[in-house]
Amino acid sequence: MRTVATTTLLATCALLALAGCDNDDPVPPTPDAGTRPDAGSEPDAGREPDAGTQPDAGSVQGPTVIGSTPSEGETNVLPVELFKADATTTGVRKLVTLTFDTPMDTTAAEVTLVDRTTPANAARTLTGTWSEDGLTLSVAIPRPESDLPPLEEETAYTLELGALRGAEGHAVDTSHAGLGDGQLDFTTGRRDGTTEHACAHALLESPVPVTASASPTIYPATDTSHEFYGLTLPASGTSFLGYTEVVSGESRDEPVILYLNHPIPVAVHDTTEGEDAIATALEPARPVCLPAITHTLKFTAPGGDRFLRLTFGPTERETFTFVFERY
Repeated sequence: MRTVATTTLLATCALLALAGCDNDDPVPPTPDAGTRPDAGSEPDAGREPDAGTQPDAGSVQGPTVIGSTPSEGETNVLPVELFKADATTTGVRKLVTLTFDTPMDTTAAEVTLVDRTTPANAARTLTGTWSEDGLTLSVAIPRPESDLPPLEEETAYTLELGALRGAEGHAVDTSHAGLGDGQLDFTTGRRDGTTEHACAHALLESPVPVTASASPTIYPATDTSHEFYGLTLPASGTSFLGYTEVVSGESRDEPVILYLNHPIPVAVHDTTEGEDAIATALEPARPVCLPAITHTLKFTAPGGDRFLRLTFGPTERETFTFVFERY
């Protein structure tokens, strides 16, 4: 019996060997995990991306400030601005604006004002107003107390923006070159008392109407101190041009300033004996009460009761206002 069984087994094995089906052949190996294509490169829709390759929510760049008034690091910032509170009084405040590169969440409008010169002063939380497009925030800084100005003179301030968010919820970028640390830093200068005085005239008074002359030889006077004039210029071709007169004081040279609501070119000539030009300087006014006063025209009226002719224009504007002041 053993001999027959052995013979039968050997014959069976021989047949299997000839057929290539030997039981000792190894099963084809499963591909090694290290040689398979990387899972991240397989188009397997059901597999979630590896956590290390997903975008980091904390590194998505947030909104950035692309413009501000005052600008980042600005010095000699005007600490007080005037506005018309009612028909008979002016109010004081300081306006700050911030413009962003992307629409913002307009339900978040709080900023914090910090006095860096005097840290003992409590920080102030202020609520701004967003523009309709959600790009610009305007912050009106009021008096902290009834007898104090909105901002102190010659003081360093920081406006913290940590509570602001973009429309998608991201915080303001703190590494952007526009603000550097994500905060607006600036330092105030001195108040501009002379412009504040002129602003009170421009904001509260009705302008005295004057029509300038079209003739360079006969013209009305516009030289009363503290007067707020509304000047109308006659047409001259396709623009407007006219003349008025200023008479200088008797005893000394007098600095004269016209506080204008538009940058009107003005030439001044001493016509007492001839036609002598007097140097003038037209420049932007400090923003104490925009837009009531935007520019100043300065010149020195020579003493001795001199007759000066002011030539306004040529300009595209037919009417404008100015406050006349002697110093």
